[in-house]
Amino acid sequence: MDMKEIWNGRLDSWEKCDLRIWQIVKDIKDFDKNDRNHKFAFIGYDTDEGVKRNLGRPGAAFGPDEIRKGMKSLPVPENTTLYDYQNLNKHMTEEAQEEYSQKVKDALEKDIFPLGLGGGHDIVFGTYMGIRKTFPDKKIGIISFDAHLDNRPYDKGRTSGTSFKEILDTDKNVKYAIVGFQKAGNTKRLIDTATSHGVLMIPEELDEIRTGDYLHDFIKKVDIVYITFCMDVFDAAIAPGVSAPTPLGLDGKKGKRILLSILNSQKTVAADFAEVNPLYDIDGRTAKLTGRLIYETINCLIK
Repeated sequence: MDMKEIWNGRLDSWEKCDLRIWQIVKDIKDFDKNDRNHKFAFIGYDTDEGVKRNLGRPGAAFGPDEIRKGMKSLPVPENTTLYDYQNLNKHMTEEAQEEYSQKVKDALEKDIFPLGLGGGHDIVFGTYMGIRKTFPDKKIGIISFDAHLDNRPYDKGRTSGTSFKEILDTDKNVKYAIVGFQKAGNTKRLIDTATSHGVLMIPEELDEIRTGDYLHDFIKKVDIVYITFCMDVFDAAIAPGVSAPTPLGLDGKKGKRILLSILNSQKTVAADFAEVNPLYDIDGRTAKLTGRLIYETINCLIK
Protein backbone atom coordinates (compact mmCIF):
# COMPACT_ATOMS: atom_id res chain seq x y z
CA MET A 1 0.00 0.00 0.00
CA ASP A 2 1.21 3.52 -0.78
CA MET A 3 2.57 5.28 2.32
CA LYS A 4 0.53 8.40 1.57
CA GLU A 5 -2.62 6.31 1.90
CA ILE A 6 -1.49 4.89 5.24
CA TRP A 7 -0.25 8.17 6.74
CA ASN A 8 -3.59 9.89 6.28
CA GLY A 9 -6.11 10.32 9.07
CA ARG A 10 -8.32 12.67 11.05
CA LEU A 11 -7.56 16.32 10.30
CA ASP A 12 -8.43 18.99 12.87
CA SER A 13 -6.13 21.64 11.41
CA TRP A 14 -2.49 22.23 10.50
CA GLU A 15 -1.88 24.33 13.62
CA LYS A 16 0.86 22.94 15.82
CA CYS A 17 -1.52 22.28 18.73
CA ASP A 18 -3.79 20.11 16.53
CA LEU A 19 -1.20 17.96 14.81
CA ARG A 20 -1.43 14.19 14.71
CA ILE A 21 1.30 11.70 13.89
CA TRP A 22 0.26 11.18 10.27
CA GLN A 23 0.71 14.89 9.60
CA ILE A 24 4.41 15.02 10.50
CA VAL A 25 5.90 11.68 9.39
CA LYS A 26 8.70 12.17 6.84
CA ASP A 27 10.34 9.78 4.42
CA ILE A 28 13.87 8.97 5.58
CA LYS A 29 15.08 10.45 2.29
CA ASP A 30 14.17 13.82 3.79
CA PHE A 31 16.47 13.36 6.79
CA ASP A 32 17.90 16.63 8.07
CA LYS A 33 21.16 16.27 9.99
CA ASN A 34 20.66 19.75 11.46
CA ASP A 35 17.36 18.77 13.06
CA ARG A 36 17.70 19.13 16.84
CA ASN A 37 14.42 17.43 17.69
CA HIS A 38 14.20 13.99 19.24
CA LYS A 39 14.26 11.68 16.22
CA PHE A 40 12.51 8.32 15.77
CA ALA A 41 12.02 6.10 12.73
CA PHE A 42 9.50 3.43 11.84
CA ILE A 43 11.04 0.48 9.99
CA GLY A 44 8.65 -2.04 8.47
CA TYR A 45 9.53 -5.74 8.59
CA ASP A 46 6.69 -6.95 6.39
CA THR A 47 7.48 -10.64 6.16
CA ASP A 48 6.10 -13.70 7.90
CA GLU A 49 8.24 -16.26 6.09
CA GLY A 50 9.87 -17.05 9.44
CA VAL A 51 6.46 -17.63 11.00
CA LYS A 52 5.54 -20.06 8.22
CA ARG A 53 8.84 -21.92 8.68
CA ASN A 54 8.00 -22.17 12.38
CA LEU A 55 4.64 -23.75 11.44
CA GLY A 56 2.72 -20.68 12.61
CA ARG A 57 -0.30 -19.15 10.92
CA PRO A 58 0.55 -16.56 8.26
CA GLY A 59 -0.68 -12.98 8.15
CA ALA A 60 1.95 -11.02 10.12
CA ALA A 61 3.38 -9.73 6.82
CA PHE A 62 0.47 -7.26 6.87
CA GLY A 63 1.32 -6.14 10.41
CA PRO A 64 3.56 -3.11 9.76
CA ASP A 65 0.98 -1.15 7.78
CA GLU A 66 -1.75 -1.95 10.31
CA ILE A 67 0.48 -0.74 13.15
CA ARG A 68 1.02 2.51 11.26
CA LYS A 69 -2.75 2.86 10.93
CA GLY A 70 -3.10 2.09 14.65
CA MET A 71 -1.04 5.11 15.63
CA LYS A 72 -1.54 7.55 12.75
CA SER A 73 -4.17 9.70 14.50
CA LEU A 74 -2.45 9.90 17.88
CA PRO A 75 -1.32 13.41 18.88
CA VAL A 76 2.21 14.43 17.99
CA PRO A 77 4.75 14.23 20.84
CA GLU A 78 6.39 17.64 21.31
CA ASN A 79 9.83 18.41 19.87
CA THR A 80 9.84 15.19 17.88
CA THR A 81 10.64 14.31 14.28
CA LEU A 82 9.30 11.01 12.93
CA TYR A 83 10.77 9.27 9.89
CA ASP A 84 9.67 6.22 7.96
CA TYR A 85 12.08 3.76 6.32
CA GLN A 86 9.03 2.08 4.74
CA ASN A 87 8.91 -1.70 4.28
CA LEU A 88 11.28 -4.34 2.97
CA ASN A 89 12.38 -4.96 -0.58
CA LYS A 90 13.40 -8.56 0.19
CA HIS A 91 11.17 -10.93 2.12
CA MET A 92 12.95 -14.27 2.49
CA THR A 93 13.99 -14.47 6.13
CA GLU A 94 17.78 -14.21 5.93
CA GLU A 95 17.74 -11.53 3.21
CA ALA A 96 15.02 -9.61 5.05
CA GLN A 97 17.03 -9.66 8.27
CA GLU A 98 20.12 -8.35 6.50
CA GLU A 99 18.22 -5.54 4.77
CA TYR A 100 16.46 -4.62 7.99
CA SER A 101 19.74 -4.62 9.94
CA GLN A 102 21.22 -2.08 7.53
CA LYS A 103 18.26 0.23 8.14
CA VAL A 104 18.68 -0.10 11.90
CA LYS A 105 22.39 0.67 11.57
CA ASP A 106 21.67 3.68 9.37
CA ALA A 107 19.14 5.02 11.89
CA LEU A 108 21.48 4.59 14.85
CA GLU A 109 24.32 6.31 13.00
CA LYS A 110 22.00 9.25 12.30
CA ASP A 111 21.06 9.44 16.01
CA ILE A 112 17.54 8.23 15.21
CA PHE A 113 15.84 5.77 17.56
CA PRO A 114 14.68 2.78 15.45
CA LEU A 115 11.17 1.42 16.03
CA GLY A 116 10.65 -1.87 14.22
CA LEU A 117 7.19 -2.86 12.98
CA GLY A 118 6.65 -6.58 12.39
CA GLY A 119 6.13 -8.99 10.88
CA GLY A 120 7.51 -12.21 12.30
CA HIS A 121 9.54 -12.23 15.50
CA ASP A 122 12.56 -13.15 13.41
CA ILE A 123 12.85 -9.35 13.28
CA VAL A 124 14.94 -9.89 16.43
CA PHE A 125 17.95 -11.19 14.55
CA GLY A 126 17.76 -8.24 12.15
CA THR A 127 17.61 -5.66 14.93
CA TYR A 128 20.39 -7.42 16.84
CA MET A 129 22.65 -7.38 13.76
CA GLY A 130 22.00 -3.68 13.20
CA ILE A 131 22.88 -2.91 16.82
CA ARG A 132 25.98 -5.09 16.79
CA LYS A 133 27.23 -3.50 13.55
CA THR A 134 26.87 -0.09 15.20
CA PHE A 135 28.20 -1.03 18.63
CA PRO A 136 30.73 -3.84 18.03
CA ASP A 137 32.13 -3.83 21.59
CA LYS A 138 29.09 -3.05 23.72
CA LYS A 139 27.47 -5.61 26.02
CA ILE A 140 23.90 -5.87 24.72
CA GLY A 141 20.99 -6.70 27.00
CA ILE A 142 17.98 -7.96 25.05
CA ILE A 143 14.68 -7.79 26.93
CA SER A 144 11.92 -9.69 25.16
CA PHE A 145 8.26 -9.39 26.09
CA ASP A 146 7.03 -12.78 24.97
CA ALA A 147 5.20 -15.88 26.09
CA HIS A 148 7.73 -18.00 24.18
CA LEU A 149 11.50 -18.32 24.50
CA ASP A 150 12.15 -18.43 20.72
CA ASN A 151 15.36 -20.42 21.18
CA ARG A 152 14.77 -23.32 18.82
CA PRO A 153 17.58 -24.91 16.75
CA TYR A 154 18.50 -23.06 13.56
CA ASP A 155 20.46 -25.80 11.76
CA LYS A 156 17.74 -26.01 9.08
CA GLY A 157 17.45 -22.25 8.68
CA ARG A 158 16.17 -19.30 10.67
CA THR A 159 12.54 -19.06 11.74
CA SER A 160 10.51 -16.79 13.99
CA GLY A 161 11.52 -19.08 16.84
CA THR A 162 15.30 -19.36 16.44
CA SER A 163 16.77 -15.88 16.91
CA PHE A 164 17.76 -16.06 20.55
CA LYS A 165 19.55 -19.40 20.34
CA GLU A 166 21.63 -18.24 17.38
CA ILE A 167 22.46 -14.92 19.07
CA LEU A 168 23.49 -16.56 22.35
CA ASP A 169 25.45 -19.31 20.59
CA THR A 170 27.48 -16.87 18.51
CA ASP A 171 27.82 -13.72 20.65
CA LYS A 172 29.06 -14.08 24.22
CA ASN A 173 28.62 -10.35 24.82
CA VAL A 174 24.82 -10.58 24.92
CA LYS A 175 22.46 -11.19 27.84
CA TYR A 176 18.81 -12.18 27.35
CA ALA A 177 15.79 -11.67 29.60
CA ILE A 178 12.19 -12.62 28.86
CA VAL A 179 9.19 -10.89 30.45
CA GLY A 180 5.77 -12.56 30.37
CA PHE A 181 7.21 -16.05 30.06
CA GLN A 182 4.61 -18.83 30.04
CA LYS A 183 5.71 -22.29 31.13
CA ALA A 184 2.70 -23.70 29.27
CA GLY A 185 4.05 -22.26 26.02
CA ASN A 186 7.51 -23.84 26.17
CA THR A 187 8.72 -27.43 26.20
CA LYS A 188 11.26 -28.72 28.70
CA ARG A 189 13.94 -28.71 25.98
CA LEU A 190 13.37 -25.00 25.30
CA ILE A 191 13.48 -24.18 29.02
CA ASP A 192 16.61 -26.29 29.52
CA THR A 193 18.27 -24.53 26.57
CA ALA A 194 17.45 -21.14 28.08
CA THR A 195 18.76 -22.22 31.47
CA SER A 196 22.05 -23.38 29.93
CA HIS A 197 22.47 -19.91 28.41
CA GLY A 198 21.72 -18.13 31.69
CA VAL A 199 18.50 -16.57 30.44
CA LEU A 200 16.54 -14.49 32.96
CA MET A 201 13.01 -15.93 32.73
CA ILE A 202 10.37 -13.70 34.37
CA PRO A 203 6.97 -15.41 34.42
CA GLU A 204 3.82 -13.48 33.54
CA GLU A 205 2.34 -13.94 37.03
CA LEU A 206 5.30 -12.39 38.87
CA ASP A 207 4.33 -9.10 40.52
CA GLU A 208 5.61 -5.81 39.12
CA ILE A 209 7.88 -4.93 42.03
CA ARG A 210 9.84 -8.16 41.84
CA THR A 211 9.85 -8.00 38.04
CA GLY A 212 11.29 -4.50 38.25
CA ASP A 213 13.96 -5.61 40.71
CA TYR A 214 15.09 -8.45 38.44
CA LEU A 215 15.20 -6.17 35.39
CA HIS A 216 17.04 -3.42 37.29
CA ASP A 217 19.80 -5.89 38.19
CA PHE A 218 19.84 -7.21 34.60
CA ILE A 219 20.18 -3.72 33.10
CA LYS A 220 23.03 -2.80 35.48
CA LYS A 221 25.13 -5.60 33.97
CA VAL A 222 24.89 -4.43 30.32
CA ASP A 223 25.97 -1.36 28.36
CA ILE A 224 22.94 -0.95 26.11
CA VAL A 225 19.41 -2.37 26.01
CA TYR A 226 17.26 -3.54 23.12
CA ILE A 227 13.54 -4.14 23.80
CA THR A 228 11.48 -6.47 21.63
CA PHE A 229 7.78 -7.26 21.88
CA CYS A 230 6.14 -10.37 20.51
CA MET A 231 2.58 -9.15 20.83
CA ASP A 232 1.35 -12.63 21.75
CA VAL A 233 2.76 -11.90 25.23
CA PHE A 234 -0.53 -10.12 25.91
CA ASP A 235 -3.77 -11.83 26.83
CA ALA A 236 -5.69 -13.04 23.80
CA ALA A 237 -8.68 -10.88 24.77
CA ILE A 238 -6.70 -7.67 24.22
CA ALA A 239 -4.35 -9.00 21.52
CA PRO A 240 -6.31 -11.47 19.38
CA GLY A 241 -4.51 -10.49 16.16
CA VAL A 242 -1.29 -12.43 16.62
CA SER A 243 0.24 -15.57 15.17
CA ALA A 244 -0.16 -17.55 18.41
CA PRO A 245 -2.80 -16.12 20.82
CA THR A 246 -2.06 -16.52 24.54
CA PRO A 247 -4.79 -17.32 27.05
CA LEU A 248 -3.99 -15.90 30.49
CA GLY A 249 -1.41 -13.60 28.92
CA LEU A 250 0.09 -10.35 30.20
CA ASP A 251 -2.18 -7.44 31.14
CA GLY A 252 -1.73 -4.41 28.87
CA LYS A 253 -1.33 -1.79 31.60
CA LYS A 254 1.12 -3.95 33.52
CA GLY A 255 3.12 -4.46 30.33
CA LYS A 256 3.18 -0.72 29.68
CA ARG A 257 4.44 0.07 33.18
CA ILE A 258 7.23 -2.51 32.93
CA LEU A 259 8.20 -1.10 29.52
CA LEU A 260 8.42 2.44 30.90
CA SER A 261 10.54 1.31 33.84
CA ILE A 262 13.05 -0.21 31.40
CA LEU A 263 13.11 2.92 29.23
CA ASN A 264 13.77 5.05 32.30
CA SER A 265 17.17 3.37 32.62
CA GLN A 266 18.25 5.54 29.65
CA LYS A 267 20.16 2.61 28.15
CA THR A 268 17.66 1.58 25.46
CA VAL A 269 18.89 2.05 21.88
CA ALA A 270 16.19 0.24 19.86
CA ALA A 271 12.78 -1.39 20.11
CA ASP A 272 10.55 -3.47 17.88
CA PHE A 273 7.04 -4.89 17.96
CA ALA A 274 6.35 -8.17 16.17
CA GLU A 275 3.75 -10.81 15.29
CA VAL A 276 0.85 -8.42 14.68
CA ASN A 277 -1.47 -10.45 12.45
CA PRO A 278 -4.35 -8.35 11.06
CA LEU A 279 -6.07 -11.40 9.54
CA TYR A 280 -7.11 -12.46 13.04
CA ASP A 281 -7.50 -9.08 14.72
CA ILE A 282 -10.81 -7.76 16.04
CA ASP A 283 -11.58 -4.08 15.41
CA GLY A 284 -7.84 -3.42 15.16
CA ARG A 285 -7.32 -4.13 18.87
CA THR A 286 -3.84 -5.57 18.53
CA ALA A 287 -2.61 -2.96 16.05
CA LYS A 288 -3.98 -0.16 18.25
CA LEU A 289 -2.39 -1.67 21.37
CA THR A 290 0.92 -1.84 19.52
CA GLY A 291 0.57 1.73 18.31
CA ARG A 292 -0.13 2.88 21.86
CA LEU A 293 2.97 1.10 23.20
CA ILE A 294 5.06 2.81 20.52
CA TYR A 295 3.50 6.14 21.45
CA GLU A 296 4.28 5.56 25.13
CA THR A 297 7.85 4.61 24.19
CA ILE A 298 8.39 7.84 22.25
CA ASN A 299 6.91 10.02 24.98
CA CYS A 300 9.01 8.35 27.66
CA LEU A 301 12.25 8.72 25.71
CA ILE A 302 11.77 12.42 24.94
CA LYS A 303 11.37 13.40 28.60
